[in-house]
Order: sequence, then structure tokens, then C-alpha cells
Amino acid sequence: MSPATFLRRRKKVGMFRGRLLLLASLLLLSGCRGGPVVQETDRILLELASRPFDPAPPESSAPNGDRKEKGKETGEQLPPPRHASEGKAAATPVPESEPEADIHTVALLQAEKPAGVRPKYELTIPPNIPGSEAPPLPDFRKMSPEQKQRALQQLYPELPPLPDEPIPLPGPNGQAYTLADLQKLAVENSPTLRQAVADVKAAEGALIQAKTYQNPTIAYQASPTNNNSNAGAQGGYIDQPLRMWGKMKLSVAAAQKDLDNAQLALRRARSDLSTNVRNAYFSLIVAKETMRVNRALVRLTEEIYRLYISYLAAGVVAPYEPAPLRASAYTSRLAYQQSIYAYIAAWKTLVATLGLPQLPLTEVSGRVDRLIPYYDYDKVLAYVLANHTDVLTARNSVQKAQYNLQLARITPCPDIDLLGAVWKESTIPPYVIFYQAQVVFPIPIWDRNRGNIISAQAALIRAVEETHRVENALTNTLAANFSNYQSNLKALEYYRRYILPDQVRYYRGVFERRHVDPTASSTDLLANLVTAQQALATNVQNYLGILGALWSAVVSVADLIQTPDLFQLATPRELPELPNLDQMPQWLCPHHRLAGLPAACTTGPSGKPPQVPAGNGPTLPPPQQLLEPPPDVPKKMRKEEKMRESAPRP
Repeated sequence: MSPATFLRRRKKVGMFRGRLLLLASLLLLSGCRGGPVVQETDRILLELASRPFDPAPPESSAPNGDRKEKGKETGEQLPPPRHASEGKAAATPVPESEPEADIHTVALLQAEKPAGVRPKYELTIPPNIPGSEAPPLPDFRKMSPEQKQRALQQLYPELPPLPDEPIPLPGPNGQAYTLADLQKLAVENSPTLRQAVADVKAAEGALIQAKTYQNPTIAYQASPTNNNSNAGAQGGYIDQPLRMWGKMKLSVAAAQKDLDNAQLALRRARSDLSTNVRNAYFSLIVAKETMRVNRALVRLTEEIYRLYISYLAAGVVAPYEPAPLRASAYTSRLAYQQSIYAYIAAWKTLVATLGLPQLPLTEVSGRVDRLIPYYDYDKVLAYVLANHTDVLTARNSVQKAQYNLQLARITPCPDIDLLGAVWKESTIPPYVIFYQAQVVFPIPIWDRNRGNIISAQAALIRAVEETHRVENALTNTLAANFSNYQSNLKALEYYRRYILPDQVRYYRGVFERRHVDPTASSTDLLANLVTAQQALATNVQNYLGILGALWSAVVSVADLIQTPDLFQLATPRELPELPNLDQMPQWLCPHHRLAGLPAACTTGPSGKPPQVPAGNGPTLPPPQQLLEPPPDVPKKMRKEEKMRESAPRP
């Protein structure tokens, strides 16, 4: 070998070694691109942060004395002052003008009025107001007693009967459904849970597939001779690709995280379903309680209305005074009927949540006005941030993104393809059998997976920030839900402990005043009675709204805890007993004590005991019976009362 040839070969070997070294360096540096991606991400965030959002409004304009100077500096054309004295250093104060009267007052003052004649005002209701078509009241002063009774019967007819409440069917084995029974039915019939279970099975299949090696390839091959007269060589081979550098292990780890997240999604779906069932269940129970309380309010308002009808027949009140009370009675009836509709709608929502929309109305047990869970905010927040499925899913996603990034970095490292073949020569004697072995691997010169590495790095950054976003979102949601829970809980306690009992005491006090002070004015008693009844009805309606809002807030807090037990992180406390509206004192015969009323109230215009129109309340008993004090009045008080009754009246 000549020296020149030797030098040329040595030079080629050196160049080959240099290229191998360069290739190895490229392979090592191909995955180390994390720094530029992170820096670029930070740069974009800083650029977004530099853009102002929600700037503060500009400060108020300069004083009048500085208007000219400010206009000179900015070159702005200022509008002329509103008054001639505006902008001057020493301006004469403008005297305040007299307030202008409205057009009706001016017309009234300018109208010619005869001396000693006062203007007559007439109250007219605009025809656009609903109800303005109601005819005016007749003049009862020009009617005979019989005509007056007929007019009263037409003006205040008997109230229609109350609507029938829906009667639920008994539950399985004669037992009402409990919340646990409803949860069980919902799980058995939920399509969402079936989908979540199918997702878990799909993730299990993907994990099994990630653990499986690639199949080998077995082939038979025959090559012809030059003239295609027969097979020149024939044989078979086996081809087996091999994944190297731990790629299969990283793929399995990523698939495992997908399975973990699918299981967390199943747990989240189960928790969401339980939340929906709880909301529907408590809506039904609250609607049932609302229907019961509204029925008692109907009895209370109708009793006051019939009381006024009785006094109207006795000539104590004017014919128009029972009208707002009848409107109140119809309002309470409307609320009662709407509560029935709400109860039926709540049942339909519940059975739709259970996946059994054809289930008929059935008894459901439970009370919403006894035990209330008391949560501690810090305890609930710590539990949510450590165990909520969104937090766990975000953390699993971070690990998966790390595995995918590592896989993207080692993807350029070549996999090996092994091939073994056996051939038999059929053209040239001695027709020998020979063997072939082949090892194939690509050289990552052009495609070094840079784009996928950058995408994997960005996905990792997003996954890391997703954990922070989820924690912030859960904290904000819990703060809002807990504030709503605390507000409604405190309001419910106030209504149960103070507001409603005081309203009931006031109502009973008005009722008992007729025993203690028989000389009290009947008008005052009636006014106080109406005030007590309306205030009690209003506060009861507010209480029912707070009761429903409280349980909705309880379910919202429990939804973040994702607990199978509402009282898991709570202390069960019992609310104070609610005053029983069904046992309120009834203003029937005893309230018609007319000892302090004038004679017309006890005899009527015709000198006979007044009669109440049929169906509008109890008939007034004779005056002697009305004057009898109830047996629950102390003896001394009854004696003083008889002395006052027997005393001559002016």
C-alpha cells in the first residue's frame, strides 16, 4: 500500500470518527432545550403583564381658576363657562331663584276660585293599572238591611275550597324512601356513571397495550433467475423490532397515569351524581315543608278575613275594609297552590336525576328543620386541597407530562430492528444453504424530534400551572359557598330562635289582650291583629326561602368535600323548635267580645243580632253569650270586668 493511499484512508477514518463524535454530541444536546422554552414562556408572560388592564379613572378636572392655564398648556379648546361669573377671581354671587312649581300647582294657583270654596280633589286610578276595572262600592247608607245583606253576599262571596294536595304512594315494603335509598337507585340507573366506568376500562386496555411488545414478522421469499426459468434462491426470515432506551417503560408510566385519572373521573362522576341527588332530595323536602306551612298560613289569613266579615255584618267596620284581607287570603292561597306545583316539580326533578322518570309520586322520609351540619372553614379547605379529584388529577397530569417529555427526549435514540434469514441457492451448484443476519437502526441526523420536545416542555409547564389554577379555583369556590352557607345558617338560627317566636308571641298577645283589657278599642285590636298576621306571614315566607337556600349551600360545601356523608367533616347540631303554626289560637267566638263596643255593634241596624253571610264565617252568638268571659281569665279579673260591664255608660 502506497503512503498516499494510507494517508487517504487514515484521513477518511479521522473524518468518520469526527462525524461520529459530532453525531453523539447532537444526540446528547437534542433534549436539552428546556431553558429556551421556559425563557420564552416567561418572556410572553412578562409581556402580557406589562399591558395595562383596568386602569384607574382620570382625576377630576382642574378648578375653574385653572381652566385657562390648563387650556394653554394642553392646547385644548375649553367649553364656555355655564355662568357669566364662572372663571373670575371675584364674582358676584348669583342669587338663588325660587323653586319652580309643577304644572299642576301653577294651574291650581292660577285658577279662579270663589271665596270660601275649597278645591275638590278626586282620586282616579289610571285605566292601565290592572284591576282598575273593578266597580265602585255601592252606597250602603241608602240600602235597607235586607238589601245590605244581599250586597254584602255579592261583594264578599264564600271563598272557594282549597286545592287537594297530592297524596304520595307508600315506598317499597311500605317504607318511605330515604336519601340513601335514592342514592342507590341513582347509581344503578345513571348513564353518566356507566360512561365513566367505560372510560376506566378503556384506560385499562390502553395500559395493557402499552406493556405489549411489538409482534415479529415472519416471511418467505423466492428470487428468480436471470431468465426467470426457475427460482434462483429461496428461503425465509424473521424480523423483530426492539424498543430501546426505556421508551416502553415511559409509555407504560404515562398510560398508568391515564388510568389513574380515569379512576378519579369515575370518583368525580359519582360525587357529582350524589350532589345532584342531594339537591333534588332537599328541594323536595323543602317543597313539602313549604306546602305544609303555607297551608297553615292559608288558615290564618282566612280566619282574619272571616273575622272582618263578622265585624262588617255587625256594623263595626266599613264595607271596604275586608277587601285587602280577602286579597291577602287569596295571596296565601296562591302561594299554597304554587307550593303544590313546586312539590310536584321537585319530585319530577328527583326521579329524572335518578334515571327513573316514570316513577310515581312516592313517600320520601327526612326533615330539613332539625339537624344541620356545622362546618369549619379551615378544616374543610385543608381537606379539599388535599383530596379533591381535580387536585389529584392535576398532579397526575404533571407526572404524565414529565414522562412524555422524557420520552420525547429519547425518541431520537434509534430503536433496533433484528432480522435473521435462511436461504437456499437453486441456480448454481452445489446448491448450498446459507444464512443471513441483519441489524438495522436509523441515524437521527435530520429528525431529532425537536418540535415534539418543545411541545412536551410546554405541556409540562401547563400541567404544573394547572395544579395552581385548580387550587385557586377550589379556594375561591369554597369561600363563596361557605359565605353563603354561613349567612343562611345564621339567618335560619335568628328566624328560629328570635324572629318567628317573637312574631308568634305578638300574635298571641293581641289574642290575649281581649281578656286582660276588655275596654280596649276594637279598632285597635283589629289593626294590631292584621299587622301581626301580615308580619308573621311575611317572616314565615322569608324563613322558608332561607331554609331552601341553606340546604343548597350545605350541598355545595359537601360537593367540594366529595364525601359520602354530609356530616363527615361537620358537627351535627339541632335547631331550636319552630313554633307550630297549626296550633295558633283561633279567633272564633271568643274574639267577638263586644263589651267595649257601642250598641249598634251588638244589635245591628235593625235592633236584632247581626247575621254573617252564609259560608263566610261563624255566626255571631247572642250578646249575652258574647259578654261571658272565657274560663281561663282569673277570678279577680273577671270580677273587675263584670263591674266595668255593669257600670252605666254615657
